[in-house]
Amino acid sequence: MLPFIIVSHEVAWSIDDVRDGLTHRYYGLYSNLAKYALKHGGTVFWYGARKRRLLILGFSALTSSRTYSMFIAVVKALRNSLTYGRPVVVLLDYPHSFLGAKHLIDYLLTLLTLHVFRLVRHVFVVVDDMDPPIEHAIELRGRVSPWQKLLWILLNNIVFNFDLIVFHSQSYRVYHKLYYRLDYNRSIVIPPGSFPKIIRFEEPSSDLPIRILCSGNITEWISLEKLMKVAKELRNKGIIVEFVLIDRSVPTNLEEKGVKIIKAYLRYEDFVKTLAKAHILLLVRPNSLHHLLTVRASLADYLMAGRPILYLRALGIREITGRIDGAFEFGTLDEVPNIISQFMSNRDLLKKLSWRIRIFAERYLSYKALALKLLRKILVNIRQNFLHGT
Repeated sequence: MLPFIIVSHEVAWSIDDVRDGLTHRYYGLYSNLAKYALKHGGTVFWYGARKRRLLILGFSALTSSRTYSMFIAVVKALRNSLTYGRPVVVLLDYPHSFLGAKHLIDYLLTLLTLHVFRLVRHVFVVVDDMDPPIEHAIELRGRVSPWQKLLWILLNNIVFNFDLIVFHSQSYRVYHKLYYRLDYNRSIVIPPGSFPKIIRFEEPSSDLPIRILCSGNITEWISLEKLMKVAKELRNKGIIVEFVLIDRSVPTNLEEKGVKIIKAYLRYEDFVKTLAKAHILLLVRPNSLHHLLTVRASLADYLMAGRPILYLRALGIREITGRIDGAFEFGTLDEVPNIISQFMSNRDLLKKLSWRIRIFAERYLSYKALALKLLRKILVNIRQNFLHGT
């Protein structure tokens, strides 16, 4: 097996390290790639940019080196990984491995060093394009300043010339083909995945009320008044619901009928338990280019829990959920009561939908299988382009 070097915002080697979308991806995709490499005799170095630490991975433990700049860490890892005839696979989390303008020189030196080594066929660089930086910045702040745009254009022009670019959705893959002229032969779609061994399937409870789980910045994305309107309309249809909101930004003094607020930080284990208690999962994000094309990390967990999904119209999500019953797309919250009433009149149907969704998630959204898919793509590309000299 080829040696691996991973460069990401931080390291997530165990399930206890999962705290957000980034660490969810790191533990799911990156650590499984590392374990495949270690299992077959490869070596793995993992650099966490936030703590500036280079870790040497063993199959059941991490050995920590002292603090290094990214450039020094990558050079050190390359020196210990390079052997004649065996290219090193470098997995780069972009853009979260870049910590800002004060680290620009260090980051540029790292990227240019990787380019030099790939030109002489010693390194194969895989870029996990987790949040396209310009598009993500526009979604967060509504605009990008001229100097920020120039900075990201500079980094994009370097990063997008590496060997293989990983996208979370086919929509974003097509977007980058049209906008950045990225060749399909140098890209692959690896969507957010989940963990069937950690998220055990439980049939939805027969108890009332119907619990609808929402997580994220709910008060920012949709007003609580709109949720109350949905709850009231469902009550008028004879369906009693309780919205369970995981949102630490909700005012502490909020008391609304039909709403339960979880303001405390939930460990991933507690989040999974909360999923199991829900009947329906509501997925909302702002209406923007970025979230139209991408996929939230929590989607795969929602599906793995085996619960019907209601999601705000998004191409990236539709690509994953469009093949299964139990996923319902809506354009505005006004459509939600009718969607829920269509399948909630039959509780047996809810259980059948839940089981079908779980089977689908196990088949297509297991991170272990997705990591193996990416590993096979890497090995095929290396065999074709590096070892055969084409």
